[in-house]
Amino acid sequence: MVASTFGMLASIPGQTMGVGVFSEYLISKTGLNRIELSLTYMMGTILSSLILPFAGKLLDRIGGRMMIFATGIGLGLSLLFFAQTVILINTMSPVFSRFLPNGFFTLMVMTLAFMLLRQFGQGIMAMVSRNVLAKWFDENRGLVTGISGIFVSFGFSVAPLGINILMNWLGFVDTILFLSVSCGFGMAILGWLFFRDTPEECGLFMDGRADSNISEHATTPEHDSTLSDAIRSYNFWIFCLGMCSSSLIITGFTFHIGSIAQTSGLSRMDAYAIFLPMSMVSVFSYFLSGWASDKMPLKYLLMTLLASLSIGCLGLLDFETNWSRIIVIICFGIQGGVWGCLSLVTWPRFYGRMHLGAISGLFMSCQVFASAIGPTVFGTSEYLTGNYNNAAWVAVVLNILLLIGSFKAKSFYRGKRYISNGI
Repeated sequence: MVASTFGMLASIPGQTMGVGVFSEYLISKTGLNRIELSLTYMMGTILSSLILPFAGKLLDRIGGRMMIFATGIGLGLSLLFFAQTVILINTMSPVFSRFLPNGFFTLMVMTLAFMLLRQFGQGIMAMVSRNVLAKWFDENRGLVTGISGIFVSFGFSVAPLGINILMNWLGFVDTILFLSVSCGFGMAILGWLFFRDTPEECGLFMDGRADSNISEHATTPEHDSTLSDAIRSYNFWIFCLGMCSSSLIITGFTFHIGSIAQTSGLSRMDAYAIFLPMSMVSVFSYFLSGWASDKMPLKYLLMTLLASLSIGCLGLLDFETNWSRIIVIICFGIQGGVWGCLSLVTWPRFYGRMHLGAISGLFMSCQVFASAIGPTVFGTSEYLTGNYNNAAWVAVVLNILLLIGSFKAKSFYRGKRYISNGI
């Protein structure tokens, strides 16, 4: 649990809350405008999402220990490249501009940098860490998820503020180098030392049992579903789309938080300050969701996620007022905790452990693809209208439609070996 928690935290440099802190700096130093930077982020993220299904299948074959080691090395090298992007663009752009369209080299460099960060950070690092935790626990999976989520949710929520402070203190390059050593190469070593793919490798069974007796409170299904089984089920797509909606909105919001604050008459520091109270709400939400996931149908957590996103987006329409920012803090904090819980407990509960890498790999691919669209949707709204209201309204309508669809979701309980339809 401790090792996988560190793994999820180590993915922060590839998450939008980590990358988004550098957006204003990159706009000022690369010559790209906001919409161009958003497009490079989108293209890099989409390219990374195309690789994730294959990474999920590879995880099933080689296990979490080897995968986390390789991913840590990859993230460390990706951050080293990211640290040199501004220097590379400023020195090489004049050379390539002789035979390439103006600005094309800059677009390619930033797209490649974002693709690598998103692939190894948000994608594989987070996926491997969640899968290892899910494979080790069954009847206590929700509780362990809640405990881990206290630290993950807090870390994710305060990351923009913390990285922004590091940025002001150390500068762009040294901040990225620090993240490379700590989150990339450091996590590779930590993962190699402490990750084990399954408890069976250590002569144990799930939840640390020394025997294979199945508890009446077990939630892992007797039959392990394949990827093709999963994609033919309604549950996979309604839960996947619901969590993808969260990724789309939160990445768009986080990536442009500095600009959202500016259009609302707030300072950059005021904008990043909302992440601290949001983290407090998210920590409580994560723990409560983890506890509740062992005791109630998951469809109700999905409904909570979608309702919180809808109300939070309404708060963005009047972000300059204190009450609206409080609404955003509470609702986005709640969805952050619920999303973290669902992303970990949903797939092993519905589909088992054997093909968990392939199933979660497809989910992560969809989720990363959605996160690619978010900054572009929000950036386009600001580019065309001067504010983010249109993006907020689109998000509200999307989540209401998904909320209606979530009523048809089913929750599969394995306690005492029966299946409940969640009604």
